[in-house]
Amino acid sequence: MNSIWNKNLLLFMRRFPDLARMFSLNSESDIPEDIPGHLIAPLEILPSKQGILTAKDSGKLLHSLYNPIREAEQAARSAKSSITDCYGCAFFSFGLGYAALSYAALFPNDTLILVENDPRYFFTALSLVDWSPIFSIKNCIIALGTGVDSVVSLIENTGGIKHTALLENPAQSAHSADYFSALRSLIERNRRKVEINASTLEKFSTLWLKNTCKNLKYLKYLDGISIFQDSCPPFLPVVILAAGPTLEGILPHLAQIKKRAILVAVDTALRACLRSGVEPDFVVLADPQYYAYRHIAGLSSPSSILITESAAYPAVYRFKCKKIVLCASLFPLGQYIESKIGSKGALVAGGSVSTTAWDFARFIGAKEIFCAGLDLGYPHFQTHIRGSTFEENIHTKSGRLSPAEELGSSLLFGADIQKASDYKGERILTDSKMKMFAWWFESKAEEFKDSIKSYSLSENSLKIPNFSVKNIGELLARPELSSQKEEFFKKCDARRIGSDHDCGGKTSESAKAEIFDAALENLKAGLEELYSTAKKGIRLAEQGLLSQNPGAFLTDLSKIDSQILHSEYKEIASLVFPTEKKLAALFENLTPMRDEIKASFQKSKIIYKELMNGITLYQAHLT
Repeated sequence: MNSIWNKNLLLFMRRFPDLARMFSLNSESDIPEDIPGHLIAPLEILPSKQGILTAKDSGKLLHSLYNPIREAEQAARSAKSSITDCYGCAFFSFGLGYAALSYAALFPNDTLILVENDPRYFFTALSLVDWSPIFSIKNCIIALGTGVDSVVSLIENTGGIKHTALLENPAQSAHSADYFSALRSLIERNRRKVEINASTLEKFSTLWLKNTCKNLKYLKYLDGISIFQDSCPPFLPVVILAAGPTLEGILPHLAQIKKRAILVAVDTALRACLRSGVEPDFVVLADPQYYAYRHIAGLSSPSSILITESAAYPAVYRFKCKKIVLCASLFPLGQYIESKIGSKGALVAGGSVSTTAWDFARFIGAKEIFCAGLDLGYPHFQTHIRGSTFEENIHTKSGRLSPAEELGSSLLFGADIQKASDYKGERILTDSKMKMFAWWFESKAEEFKDSIKSYSLSENSLKIPNFSVKNIGELLARPELSSQKEEFFKKCDARRIGSDHDCGGKTSESAKAEIFDAALENLKAGLEELYSTAKKGIRLAEQGLLSQNPGAFLTDLSKIDSQILHSEYKEIASLVFPTEKKLAALFENLTPMRDEIKASFQKSKIIYKELMNGITLYQAHLT
């Protein structure tokens, strides 16, 4: 009997019973005496110079021929050090498992994610090397033959893309090169998305803070989109109206579509909808910038419900419509307040208002989502639908020396323009930003493929994998559902009214108002307390820098740090604490100091100064 195989498989079955059952291993009595032939990978096993087993696959060495253990330890340490605040490591295949074993021994509190597309390689490793150190660590995830989207979700939901190291030896993953290539590409897209979101948050930090402070009263009183959650009948489709050029072909049919579906228009498409004489059921505007407000400025849509968020440009709340409802804020101050008063209903951020609209359709329970004008490119070399704010701006800025045609062509032939395929397989111009949005739709369609079908109403748009094309005639051939739509809205109104019940002699609205007021007062008090604490920290750091015995100030400065991290106001501290990116930039400009203690005081002084600046900014806008 192979003792290593027996021991490993027993540990595997006890630790991962569901996964074991997938391979018909249901009890300890199922353990075969030796590894079954159908689970053997085509590896050539040979001893290294140190006598430790190594292997070749298709003639390529998977581990060092001299000392596989030392090589694995170096790889594990290098992976850990490659990521700031690393909480775990994902292994894209692993040969016989030496690097994963080294990582588990060196960093037992981290999360290990072992990814293998071909389970034979996993079981072959179990038959040759003792994996008990891996099976004994607290946080271990094994993904065998798992889809790339699911692997990315695993990483995102554990340590997160930003805090998870990736370790891959090309020789070890060569047997599933296409799979791991797709996985790397998806990881890179997610990493880039995280970086873009963080940069956007920092770039517009003053704007969203200013807007949210002006709009706080709406957080106190307005309903959230939660009143619509999972209320859409399964037979009632949602049609999303984006502002791409192909929306023009849909507009003549919009009145008939509205009788058969829930219409959700993005802010950029509203003007075109109203021009066609149709008011959408919902309008989505989630961008805090002024230009986003310009898309609806001067318009009114009395039968539409506007979906926005607390950081929107304040004038958005003056839009004349049936009702305004809030989605959960994407920005820190709104998130903090909602953590105290209750979420308004979260929508996943995808970087575009169209992604927000699609996620709203998912949120309300739609089983079919049709997209019109979701071109994500320039079909027939057009940039936007006629009459949109974008097109009007081009004409407004045009002149004798810079005609509209020239301004429009600058968009079409910019540095980032790329070629891609539409649903017919023909060429369409696009760019990396729109391809990123397309990837978002692709990943969400894959994630919800068992419950939601997504369609494009134009074959001339950028092709999104996992989307299908539907002819507008198929939608128009469906029966009218006006009465069912009315029932949907009545049901949601009843849910809102039903939530306004008596709470200890107070209506839920008045109770929520009290909770809101208390949260706001706590925020202001916390900012004052943190300002005072940061001021003490600066004073101690300055004293330490001037002292001949700087170590004498270490304990007191550590107490200041602990006071901030563990006080009742630590959530508030996270709102005003400087970002890693900003601190790194500030630290780069510091004059190097030989004394390590004084060097740390130098950095502490900067941190506390930035903390005070952040608090001052909050206090100025909250006043």
